[in-house]
Amino acid sequence: MYFLEKYDVKGGGRGLDMACGQGRNAFYLASRGYSMFGIDESPEAIARLGELADQRRVDVSGKVVNLTELEIEPQRYDIIIAYTALDHVDAAAGQRLAQAMMAGLAPGGYLFAAVFMVDDPGCCGSGGGISETAAYIRHYYQPGELREQFNGLTPLAYQEEFALDLSHGHPHHHSMARIFACKH
Repeated sequence: MYFLEKYDVKGGGRGLDMACGQGRNAFYLASRGYSMFGIDESPEAIARLGELADQRRVDVSGKVVNLTELEIEPQRYDIIIAYTALDHVDAAAGQRLAQAMMAGLAPGGYLFAAVFMVDDPGCCGSGGGISETAAYIRHYYQPGELREQFNGLTPLAYQEEFALDLSHGHPHHHSMARIFACKH
């Protein structure tokens, strides 16, 4: 993750990867010294996460949890990652999760979140054929909404962009907002 290098984040401590899938971000953060815990509602993804963690002999574990039922222990984590997780629940659940994430950060902890925005081609069904992920989005964010949602943290970087995605399926574009913030 670019922001960790840019802001000279040393790593270490506990991390939470929300909607972790098979753990791409969790494994990267474990390589930087974090003890990572991933949650995802897919039993298959969490099983694969466990297999990969055993193979790679890294401190990554996971649990099957629905985001709407997630409880985050206050001041437990040194880093929390929510890469396209908050947009997979409705707006009210996203706001509740954002509050829990802020409370779950230890002082000096970091948060990274990314969400799809209303001008994404998948919004309103206009891009469902372009990206298979569009079917999972429950709330597309308005401009500035993600930044406002985490106004209890000190933002280090915030961006909204329309970018080419080559990571899955056919090349397509997404409109996303990203925030990297710190709890002081």
